[in-house]
Amino acid sequence: MLKKLSFLTAIALSSSVFSQKIKINEFHVSSGTASMNLPSGSLEDFKTLAPNSVILTKDFSLFNQGYFNPMGFRYGMNQSSMYSLQLGLQCAKMPKATFRVGITHLSNYSLLSARGGYSVSAPYDTLTSSQTGQQTFLDTTYTKSYDLNYSNQQLRLDGAVIFRMFPEKRWSLHAGLGASIGYSYRSNTNIRYSEYSGAGYFSFNGGSYTSEQETFKNKNSLGASLYIPLGIDFGIGKKRSFWMPFHVYLETRPSLNINSISNLGTTFSPGMSSALGLRIKI
Repeated sequence: MLKKLSFLTAIALSSSVFSQKIKINEFHVSSGTASMNLPSGSLEDFKTLAPNSVILTKDFSLFNQGYFNPMGFRYGMNQSSMYSLQLGLQCAKMPKATFRVGITHLSNYSLLSARGGYSVSAPYDTLTSSQTGQQTFLDTTYTKSYDLNYSNQQLRLDGAVIFRMFPEKRWSLHAGLGASIGYSYRSNTNIRYSEYSGAGYFSFNGGSYTSEQETFKNKNSLGASLYIPLGIDFGIGKKRSFWMPFHVYLETRPSLNINSISNLGTTFSPGMSSALGLRIKI
């Protein structure tokens, strides 16, 4: 019943929208990067994501979580790359607004991460000077560490309403409100464990280094965001008619991001993205 109601609602909304004399007047292509603050993960989180991991059955009781983060921050930074294809729509009842609708692809490199390590030094050898008899003690450092990461790819429907200042000028500004929602694919958990021993801290000259790595596929999940597009636009052509439809724009987007991870829950986090785009007036 709910599916039938949703379907009928979608048909009604579509009919209402196209009855407003909407026409396509722009084409947009853009690419950029995005970042957002996320809570750091834990060993228990990754045991949930990778229940069949052999590495995570090791004894980590002596390990210091956040070993590679000396400031002890509990938040990490996810870096993403994004690519968008969108159409610009004009509505007869809102002539000053442009509606952008299309598809955005996101590559999230680290939606959840955890690190830990353990290091200890022990006497290795003693050098004695034949002339003075002075002794120099050499230590060997033993270091063990783990690096855990969850990442995914997302394909989203993306829409925004844009208002332009000085649209008739070669340089213009724009602002608006946008939202995107979609589903992930290629959701993976990567687990890396390494051991090092040698003279000195992370001095690989003469030391030994071994590592293990596991990758597990996870269930796909939902991703969404609310954002405020703020941009500056430059018209390439001023006199030649061929170039006049082409515009280059730079846009930044403060955002609120929503990401769900299967079996772990949903996170809400602030973020910022920037994109370089090409706008073609049709």
